Amino acid sequence: YVKTVGRTTKTSVPGIFAAGDVSDSVYRQAITSAGSGAAAALDAERWLSEEGLGNEAAEFEAELLAELLNDGIGSGKEEAYNAYEGAGGRMEGMKESLGAEL
Repeated sequence: YVKTVGRTTKTSVPGIFAAGDVSDSVYRQAITSAGSGAAAALDAERWLSEEGLGNEAAEFEAELLAELLNDGIGSGKEEAYNAYEGAGGRMEGMKESLGAEL
């Protein structure tokens, strides 16, 4: 078994978390392990955030969005998109279900 700090999933090694059968000598059941795994995932996410590490994909997405906005895309200068235009424009602002009833 891996010894954890109190009733947490933290171990004595920073950034290493234990869950499930390796840390639970009493229950060792699948459902308990699943819950323990979720707790370890949350602890790991919190630790990564505190260490300044984390979601590079979200950072990339934010940078890309900022770049697109700086290039004028989404500035409102383009003509507004109308999803109902293919219906002859008569359904502007109406939900599709309402149009079917008419």
